[in-house]
Amino acid sequence: MKKRQVLVVLGLGSNWGRERNMERAEESLRVRFPGIRFSGSRYTEPVGSSSPRMFLNQVACFYSEEPLEKVRDALKEIERGLGRKPEDKRLGSIPIDIDLLRWGDRVLKEDDWQRPYVREGARSLLPADEDDERGDQETERPAVPDK
Repeated sequence: MKKRQVLVVLGLGSNWGRERNMERAEESLRVRFPGIRFSGSRYTEPVGSSSPRMFLNQVACFYSEEPLEKVRDALKEIERGLGRKPEDKRLGSIPIDIDLLRWGDRVLKEDDWQRPYVREGARSLLPADEDDERGDQETERPAVPDK
């Protein structure tokens, strides 16, 4: 039976130990999701944070055969492994934030998708037929058959 792969687009950010935490997040994501690709990093002003510290952000994408909840759980596990705690957002100190922005043809965080670094990062990573500013294009593709 053929499984279907779905395009997954992530937004990564850190405002504490930025460069090191982003490197560690990339390493963890590469191990967990082989084939993941990353855009360049960009410093941005904080949005919705009580801290004045700049964020280092980037976008990543990969194709997955796993269900949405399993991918979401893996992202939360990576965040926790890199020191993310529930109170971090309230305190304004974010070692790492990994947001699931798009799942196949569904944009999950419309506000984030409108941020210039997300749109630019996605544009640099996605094939032209899957890159529109809202992320509305059909993105499922057949997987390689199981052997």
